[in-house]
Amino acid sequence: MDLGTLGNVLLGFASVCAIVSVGAYATAGEKGSNARKVGHLLTFSTFGFTTLAMVLLATAFLSENFSLQYVVFNHPTITGPWAWLYRLSGVWAGREGSLLFWEWVLSIYAAFIAGKFLKSDSKLGSVGLAVVNFVQLFFLAALFIDKNNPFIATPAGYVDATSGALLTSAAMNPLLQTWAMVLHPPTLFIGYAGLTVPFAFALAALITGDTSKNWVVLSDRIAVFSWLLLGVGIGLGSVWAYYELAFGGYWAWDPVENASLLPWLTGVGLVHSLTVYRRRDGFKVWAFMMAAVTFVFVLLGTFITRSGIVQSVHAFEEDPLSFWLFLLMMIGSLAVMAIGVGMRWKSITSEADGFEKVLSKEGSYYFNNVIMLISGVLVAYLTLASAFPSWMPLGGQSIKPPAYDALARPLGIFYIFVMTICPILAWGGGDAKKLWEKAKMPLIVGSVLAAVFVGLFFAFMMPFYTPDSSTPTWWHHFIAIAGTLTAAYAIALPLWLFYDGARKRAAATESSFGSSLLWMFTRARTQSGGYLTHLGMGVILLGLVGSTMFVSTFQAAIPQEQGASYEAKGYTFTYVSLDETQENIPEGGTQGDTVYTLNVDVSKNGKKIATAQPQMRFPQQLAQQGQSTQHVAIMFEPLKDVFMSFSGLDANDAANLTIKFFPLQWWVWTGFIITIVGSAIAAWPKKQLAA
Repeated sequence: MDLGTLGNVLLGFASVCAIVSVGAYATAGEKGSNARKVGHLLTFSTFGFTTLAMVLLATAFLSENFSLQYVVFNHPTITGPWAWLYRLSGVWAGREGSLLFWEWVLSIYAAFIAGKFLKSDSKLGSVGLAVVNFVQLFFLAALFIDKNNPFIATPAGYVDATSGALLTSAAMNPLLQTWAMVLHPPTLFIGYAGLTVPFAFALAALITGDTSKNWVVLSDRIAVFSWLLLGVGIGLGSVWAYYELAFGGYWAWDPVENASLLPWLTGVGLVHSLTVYRRRDGFKVWAFMMAAVTFVFVLLGTFITRSGIVQSVHAFEEDPLSFWLFLLMMIGSLAVMAIGVGMRWKSITSEADGFEKVLSKEGSYYFNNVIMLISGVLVAYLTLASAFPSWMPLGGQSIKPPAYDALARPLGIFYIFVMTICPILAWGGGDAKKLWEKAKMPLIVGSVLAAVFVGLFFAFMMPFYTPDSSTPTWWHHFIAIAGTLTAAYAIALPLWLFYDGARKRAAATESSFGSSLLWMFTRARTQSGGYLTHLGMGVILLGLVGSTMFVSTFQAAIPQEQGASYEAKGYTFTYVSLDETQENIPEGGTQGDTVYTLNVDVSKNGKKIATAQPQMRFPQQLAQQGQSTQHVAIMFEPLKDVFMSFSGLDANDAANLTIKFFPLQWWVWTGFIITIVGSAIAAWPKKQLAA
């Protein structure tokens, strides 16, 4: 049996097991332990067959077995000791393999949940698993569509029948052969797949009539973990864009970028709603709604990348069958959840869903959900606008980044403001005197920090301001100052809460301040993790203000002469040499990737501070088309990045060097790390830590 046939047989077995497991769960009565055990065992079998299919595809990449068409078009050309890792990344580098990887991760979640219920007879658990496996069926069905199937045999003419050597230059996109892309897609898919679980158990709660917090307890840790991994994936994608795409940025509001952002936005609302549901038996309707919308946005991401409905450099080839399959999944998911909520309306509505005072924890959670839902819907609408008929608002128009920025900046600043005050608000609101006592010191600390940040604004941001015809100067500066001040208080509050909490615990327990602070991180993890996450968001906000609103760009043409230079913002860029080398030469070959390295000395105030080496690369498989990629050179400074990209020679043989200054760029990356660490601390299971 050839590799392709074996792979399809394994997917077929996985599909059969998933179908029968759904049937077993569906036929189990109130006390249907035997049927449920059969369903659990078949869930394990689905995972087993999907895992074998994954191992088969991974083995084909690692051994460079070109009998599969997918391997031919997605194998890396990079050489060296880490080449095996890039070969493994080929599994998820393309359309077909990424879908299989997604299904495999979903089968892991299903098997994990089935293992938890193997010794119990939970109707809620079995119905939830039935929904998860039903979703698996859709992904397995999608894998049998030709354009999604990674096990299609390589057509004749691509591989030498005798030696097995490739007769084509087809290979993985050179832009994907980087460390960030080894990690970026898997983390996204782990997040995407995991967000199926809260949807499945929310639906199971409505089907079974068990609208207590049981379904939340079963799924909320997975929801937080999935949202966390989705955030990691988005962050790694931004790092990849910044270092590899050479357009001088880390977010371009591309449709596929937006596709990953959508479930992350509503996932924020979902996680907060589940918290209120579990702790206070409130926000039930919000929890069901956010579970459904987040899952649909996950599907929408797949729909955008695979249907061809919108144009994107990241999207795959148009596929009408995938279009209808995922459209049906989205419509069906929303419809089923809406019907379930309608049928159980009386049991899922209560006084705890509302709030009496705006300045209350309930009020802040409510505004959190509203902002995230509106943001998600707006971004989704703008992303799909080009596919809508012309009679709809913005229908048929491709929305450009300035339009997204115009909405995202004020909305994002308002959201950070709401997020900032939430930790000091009380359930039910409390009285103004108590609120003032909690807010007084953070306001003082925040005001001091705000003064420092305003100084940073004028000293390190304003010098890099470039007027933009799409935004009035007064509005640009108003938003920038508002963001800077909001960031100051967003950072100050959690810092004060850490200090105040550790100080009070040290006094109460007669322990040291350091041990009390450590106790907050190890024992009060939900609280301290939340503080840290909010702190990270404040740092990110300040970094976003600087690195997106005050970017200076210069296009330099430097003659290839010793001493020729270009000056920008107090820096001098002096030509040294232009070198040509060969990299990634295949074994036994003489020609690899042609790399042109521009060596430029960078000096400031007459003193050399670095030698930058931006590159222009012509990968071997793209040589015939004359296509190239760029590797940028970046000088990192605490308060700005100096970004340089080389794009070849002009008509006069001068080196074209693009120079960009990104104020506070490192604050974005630092805030991202703090946010991820905080979310991980908050999500860490208590029992596991105690063990």
